[in-house]
Amino acid sequence: MKKITAAGFNPARQKVITFEKINPGKVNRALSLEEFPSGKGINFCRAAGCYGKADTFLIQFCGGDNGLYVNEQLKKEDINFYSVQTEAPTRCCNTCISLASNEVTELIEPSYSATAKEVEEYIFRYTESLKNSSAAVFCGTLPTGTDNTLYAKLAKSTAEAELPLLVDAWRDVDDIFSSGAEIVLKINREELSALTEKESVIEGLQYLKSRWGICKAAITDGPDKAYAFDGNTIMEYTLPRLEKVVNPIGCGDTASAVLLSETVNGNDLFSAFRCALGAASANCLTSLCGSFLPQDAETLSAKILMTAI
Repeated sequence: MKKITAAGFNPARQKVITFEKINPGKVNRALSLEEFPSGKGINFCRAAGCYGKADTFLIQFCGGDNGLYVNEQLKKEDINFYSVQTEAPTRCCNTCISLASNEVTELIEPSYSATAKEVEEYIFRYTESLKNSSAAVFCGTLPTGTDNTLYAKLAKSTAEAELPLLVDAWRDVDDIFSSGAEIVLKINREELSALTEKESVIEGLQYLKSRWGICKAAITDGPDKAYAFDGNTIMEYTLPRLEKVVNPIGCGDTASAVLLSETVNGNDLFSAFRCALGAASANCLTSLCGSFLPQDAETLSAKILMTAI
């Protein structure tokens, strides 16, 4: 099976807290609490495991009691990983779900910078993992204050290994785009607008090509229309509406995991993204971030309409 090296920079101890109704400014007593490791890298690897078409190896920064919790739980999930132990603690994130309004509020603790020594170890582990990988992925932003040349160094290693690189990030990405690596950009519509300063998705995708030479991109927008670009054609995707959403957190990571799993196995970008969107929708049906039933993903994927524009 093909292997993907996943650079997951910001793991978290995730708590999903469900309320009958959330009343701002009042005492709110929860109905239930679920706890598990999360963060974009972890969600990516968990989703790839659900899909079962590619193995993953996760490299992450981890520290403190929350870091120990994350490491122990990942072992129980059989997710292959290496944690660079940090002086700074790993963050905790809280997903608050209101059943009455069907609203989800995410509360994210701050992340702290990795030291120069920790960054050096991270680069070494990442580069070593590339030696027996078929692709790599950057999952999200760096911990606050971390030397942002880390992106450039990892991208350069990926280019030297001649591997495709899926980028799920939009801040400080110039060095990634100029690294020479074969880039597939997977971000959401709001991030595309912030990156390109274009309100129109079509203009934003065209700008990616003219400014940075990015010819492969996949853009999500929650339950609304999604888009993929192969350098020539823009494909628009209309998603089926879900009757009930349990937890939408991790949908973008799920889409990234399935998209790269499909492309690394030879599927074309447009068909791969349709599979990815079906899986992302299926992720909404579970409380565990980056988790879905393959049969749900397949059913939802078949309902997605594709239109070249």
